[in-house]
Amino acid sequence: MTTTLKKTTALGMALASAVFAAPAAAEELSYAHYVSSVHVLATHGIGPFFERVTEDTDGEITWTAYWGGAMGEPKELLGAIGDGIVDSAGVVDVYLKSQLPSSVALSSLFVVGDDVLAFGAAMNEYQLLHCPSCIEDYKGHNIVPLAWYSTSPYLLMCTSEVASLDQLAGKKVRAASRMGTLMQSMGGTPVSVTSAEMYEAMQRGTVDCSVGAAAWLTGYNIKDFVTHVVEDPLGAYIGAMIMDMNADVWADLSEEHRQAILDNLPKLVADTIWAYNSEADDAIKQSLAGGTKLVPAADDFRMKLEEIRSVEWEAAIEQAESDGVENAREMIEGFRETVDKWRGIVKEIGDDKEAFEAALEREIFSKYEPSL
Repeated sequence: MTTTLKKTTALGMALASAVFAAPAAAEELSYAHYVSSVHVLATHGIGPFFERVTEDTDGEITWTAYWGGAMGEPKELLGAIGDGIVDSAGVVDVYLKSQLPSSVALSSLFVVGDDVLAFGAAMNEYQLLHCPSCIEDYKGHNIVPLAWYSTSPYLLMCTSEVASLDQLAGKKVRAASRMGTLMQSMGGTPVSVTSAEMYEAMQRGTVDCSVGAAAWLTGYNIKDFVTHVVEDPLGAYIGAMIMDMNADVWADLSEEHRQAILDNLPKLVADTIWAYNSEADDAIKQSLAGGTKLVPAADDFRMKLEEIRSVEWEAAIEQAESDGVENAREMIEGFRETVDKWRGIVKEIGDDKEAFEAALEREIFSKYEPSL
């Protein structure tokens, strides 16, 4: 063999070896949400999640986040993901009823959401593992669903004293989905305003009250206008999607990279729920220090709320059927059974976040295999 041939052969072998030894191609993924970069969802949920995925992939997956509606407001982000404008984003399904009917049928159960841990876990399990029509809703928009969280309990927060039905009568209340129905049933006038638009609406007097998580007092700074908060919880939003992926982007990721994302979802869900609850407590304290009053609901307010709750599951079924959701009764009753299952798990583990994460992994995320 000539010297030149030997050199050429050696070079070829070296190049081949380098190719086989090369690490997986690095991926820079994008994420968008309408909340600000200082919101707990960003600081305690998504931000640490990104860091863990990057670490677990040895830097091969990195993220660029766009906060504060830079890539779209709540009603626009579903399309932004599906169209590939961003790779992933937060999705609030209650603003997207016609696009995500099955998902909305479940998350509209605000009023019965009395245990944010049980309902938050059940939403992940039911949509990911037991609800084919939910998955199809998202697939139809070129999206792979990955994780949801539940907010802290929803409260009625107003710019004047509102604790009784008489005081609520005629008040313009920012409320979405079944919470809007609840407010209307109690004498208020529901107004369709997204949470991102809430501050300006209260500032201008477009709304007198807002139904939402106490964390919004500081997260959206509506403490600037809220003078009274009714301390009796009205329920919770249980269907906020925190993580998903454009289906084409997901399919292009390596199996190892997809697994790194899946492995970190239980902690993402737990961290976000715990942070929301902690911020709610802090927000109430800050608002009280600033002069806001925390008031108990009047007897007629409580009685009306319980009356509505007693028929809410059946009302949700009827609404879903009216909206054209197939097998609505079977779906919502199945979700209720999943909630009951998680009530038992939560009762057993208590307020142990690590145990909650382990249960999420064991019961849900270890079993979820997004179709490609």
